[in-house]
Amino acid sequence: MAYLTAGTVLMGLLGLLNLLLTFGVIRRLREQTTPSQEAPVTILPADSEVGTFSAVDTEGNRLTRDDLTEGLMIIFLSPGCSACEDLLPLVVERAQEYGPDQVLAVVVRGTNGKGDLGEYVDRLSSVARVTVVDFGDALTKAFALAGMPAYAEMADSGRVARSGRTLPRRKDPVKVHA
Repeated sequence: MAYLTAGTVLMGLLGLLNLLLTFGVIRRLREQTTPSQEAPVTILPADSEVGTFSAVDTEGNRLTRDDLTEGLMIIFLSPGCSACEDLLPLVVERAQEYGPDQVLAVVVRGTNGKGDLGEYVDRLSSVARVTVVDFGDALTKAFALAGMPAYAEMADSGRVARSGRTLPRRKDPVKVHA
């Protein structure tokens, strides 16, 4: 009976030690992943000025920095980017909230050769002005694009009002009915 009691006490102590060590590991993990650690900036931050550029949209119209009017939302997506693939339906929905004249969808040709460029252009053309560019061209450099997906909403005078990786909801949605 003494051996049984000693074994039960020993197992209880080992279980308690295991529990304390687990709490210690959890605390350390929480310290390493604090909310203050933000994702790396992938596009010009708010209140930055967009550089000069020239591009052509899918309709053949020239696009320059002067066309970036206040309230315009610019969305950068790339075929083959898994986050972009997941975000595409939401981009189409949000573009409908803004209206086609208030959204510029920039489809960046994938450097990995994956993804269907045509699918992006087809899905976005009905809800936005679309341009197709290569990564590192004048348009992506003007916005200091470092990764995708990314968006920027324009303020006046060619400045960025807000930007990031997640799409905002428009404060005063304007539904466009086709």
